[in-house]
Amino acid sequence: MRDNKVIDPKKIKHGVVTALKISDLSGWIDPVTHLNLNFFSHLMKIVFVAEKLEKGARMIMDGDKFMQASISPNAYGNYGDVDVEARALQMRNNIHGLTWKTKKDIAPEV
Repeated sequence: MRDNKVIDPKKIKHGVVTALKISDLSGWIDPVTHLNLNFFSHLMKIVFVAEKLEKGARMIMDGDKFMQASISPNAYGNYGDVDVEARALQMRNNIHGLTWKTKKDIAPEV
């Protein structure tokens, strides 16, 4: 972070904070969803700041609130429409080592 702006918005992770420390982290954000001007409902605008991007790191406070950093407008791009269903299926496959191709693979009609 520099001047309350994120230096590299592609190097941000979703995380869980417990007792003012990072207790869990996911992988890197996906620019196609988080930095995509065509998918405004999921656009990343601000982030909370920790001392380090690792489990156990303390959150940096601004008074009684988490310190925030904003995303520079030039970090955003037009990456096109996002097929949310297909991306969710891909994420499940990656996490669980599966090869589902459609919703019918998950819950076939009876």
